[in-house]
Amino acid sequence: MRFWGKRKGDAVSDLLFPQLAGNSALRAQLGTDLRNATFSHAYILEGPKGFGKHTLARLIAMAAACESRTDGGAPLPCGHCKFCRKIEAGNCHDVITVSRESDRATMGVSIIRDLRRSIAAVPNDLNLKVYIIEDAHTMTEEAQNAFLLTLEEPPPFVLFLLLTENAGALLETIRSRAPRLRLQPIAREALEAYLLTSAEGAAAGAPTLKREASDEFEALLTLSGGSIGRALTLLDATARAPHLQYRENATRLLTLLAARDKGDGILLLLRSFGTARGEVLAQLNAVSLALRDLILLSQSERAPLIFFTDREAATDLAESFTAARLFALHGQIAAAMAVLERNANARLTLTHLFTQFVNT
Repeated sequence: MRFWGKRKGDAVSDLLFPQLAGNSALRAQLGTDLRNATFSHAYILEGPKGFGKHTLARLIAMAAACESRTDGGAPLPCGHCKFCRKIEAGNCHDVITVSRESDRATMGVSIIRDLRRSIAAVPNDLNLKVYIIEDAHTMTEEAQNAFLLTLEEPPPFVLFLLLTENAGALLETIRSRAPRLRLQPIAREALEAYLLTSAEGAAAGAPTLKREASDEFEALLTLSGGSIGRALTLLDATARAPHLQYRENATRLLTLLAARDKGDGILLLLRSFGTARGEVLAQLNAVSLALRDLILLSQSERAPLIFFTDREAATDLAESFTAARLFALHGQIAAAMAVLERNANARLTLTHLFTQFVNT
């Protein structure tokens, strides 16, 4: 792109996007583009909700406009120049967010036609215009074809950032013209450091939670699945409470199964899962994740865990089962979830699951 020049120096990878947690491979890819002055006119930013797609889009826009972008000794974006500050504050008219209508499941062609009409206008403040297309995977085929006409021959001052949870839903012709930047889960240690040291984490109460309820904080890190956005949401006690209950129920159920309880304990616990399919599915998913950990621990004590935070206690629990029984229980949970996904009655499904449990 003509608005982008080569940076001086060889330390780009150390200074590139210091505000972005983790994702070293992605940052290296962008660093290569910057060093070689091969920054694309469009990128696909892919990842689950809460993985930082909007944050990365904003940082790319800041980096593209940053006054220090050719200074090899400065961070990129610097975060301090007038352009970085304006974009960070959301006050830049040259950074345009394109979204589907709030009451629509898809993004129609009319929105893309409006975009096409607007791109010819030159930038106001910056040396480029950045279009951030949210939920790009929801564009209809007609909308994607209309967008492709613009993507093939854009003005030299335009940068498109397509945010999506599933790049596979985009036409191959679009994917071939926009490099894909896949955001990865943040390592547990990096996630904890971010929550405890960032302004966002402090404002949401992360240091207080770790200090006053360390067990809940450790559970939150696990529940977050490497997503900063999800972690910040779960710092709210109201949002966190049901997930903690799911974890408690799953651990209690497996403890009862390990003791081969055949009385009312398991049945009463299963009935406490409720009758709403969504709620029961969430409960069973927690049990499935816990069983996954126990299965791996039955093979290796050093297996990576995604449910348990106390490895020693989880190992002791895993040793209460045979590997064959763990696999059988996991299969029963998976089958129950599949039945519920097909709109089966939740109470009957849980009753059938109880029968399978006591006979396994």
